[in-house]
Amino acid sequence: MMDQETNTELADTIELDGNGPIYRQIERAVRAEIMSGRWPAGHRIPSEHTLLEKFSTTRATVSKALSKLTEAGLLERRRKQGTRVAQTTESHAVIGYLDIRQDIEAKGRTYAYRVVGSSVIIAGADTSVWPEVEAGTPLLRLHAVHSGFGKPEVLEERLISLQAAPDAVDADFETETPNIWLLARLPCTRLRHTIRAEIATAAQAAQLGVAANAPLLVSLRQTWADAMPVTWVKLIYPADRNEFVGEFNPLQP
Repeated sequence: MMDQETNTELADTIELDGNGPIYRQIERAVRAEIMSGRWPAGHRIPSEHTLLEKFSTTRATVSKALSKLTEAGLLERRRKQGTRVAQTTESHAVIGYLDIRQDIEAKGRTYAYRVVGSSVIIAGADTSVWPEVEAGTPLLRLHAVHSGFGKPEVLEERLISLQAAPDAVDADFETETPNIWLLARLPCTRLRHTIRAEIATAAQAAQLGVAANAPLLVSLRQTWADAMPVTWVKLIYPADRNEFVGEFNPLQP
């Protein structure tokens, strides 16, 4: 059985975004923990009592939020056994993501995320990098920098479909990064991830503090919610101080 200290520690990791009804905020916060993989299948989530105390709300409000997630297939609620992350999320697949903040903070550096460019465009010939999105779809285009101790570590180029996430145009992504914001609102049911090498352009070299034509590691990711394209993102890393590591154990389910 989960002890009170562990229960409270788990609750301490989630925060509300302050937007809209409290039950919706709790729903988004819990969904983000699940979709990010921080709360894996079978994980027992904090009790209703712990959540209502943390967020100074009522049991009915917490219950409504958890019921919505249960209906979505993300949680399993069993009498006297607590609430756990569903072993299967049906069409709501939980897919891990690159946690840049965690990587930077693991090196002992203070993390910061800064949006350096933002505009709304219409999908067409100039968005050929994302052919899966229909022509005419409104897109939010972002350019951002992930930094450690004020030093740029990763450059981000991102497109978000405003058909899938219309509220993204008004989001404060310097408070909550696009990854976390999207995972809290939409299921990630499909992901395509490509890693390739590129040579730094003059602009990229200047931003990252590397030599012109220095080697870069580039992560290209596209996500869908069911059949709807949600986001396309290009993450650009200096090759000499980064690596991607994956682990697979065929003996584990």
